[in-house]
Amino acid sequence: MEIQLEKVETQGQIDTLCQIAAQVWHLTYDPLLPPGQVDYMLDKFQSDHAVKAQMANQGYRYYLILCGGQPGGFVGFAPRYEGREEMFLSKVYMLPEFRGRGGVKAAFALVEEQARAEGLPAIRLTVNKGNSHAVDVYAHYGFQTVDKVQTDIGDGYVMDDFIMVKAL
Repeated sequence: MEIQLEKVETQGQIDTLCQIAAQVWHLTYDPLLPPGQVDYMLDKFQSDHAVKAQMANQGYRYYLILCGGQPGGFVGFAPRYEGREEMFLSKVYMLPEFRGRGGVKAAFALVEEQARAEGLPAIRLTVNKGNSHAVDVYAHYGFQTVDKVQTDIGDGYVMDDFIMVKAL
């Protein structure tokens, strides 16, 4: 199946990204997080207004992952996020029916290519400690766990994450 990465630039693409995020986040995080936290996080991090603000103010780049022309997932990343000399890989999500088709591999290749083009020596990400599948996928692609962090995101919710880094 042909994989294409399509830069998110239009309202329709943002709408598609947000729809994929809602589906994948509920499937992934409902079993791991307290009731209400997924909806809170979606509004804070993956809603229309959040995505637009990230792209306009934080240097985020989003790409839809198309599998045979169909939107199957997305990747979001930001160079020098929070002033760090590294690429921050914020999100890589695939709908279940599109997993295992090469979309994640293509997304990682894009992020590495963009990091190198920016002259950045590493890619950094955070991943929920309970999301063992994602931790395993990141490890498979050369990321190593370097730390852990708990982040208060408001409304009494906390993100409990591993920090993983891949040196380039």
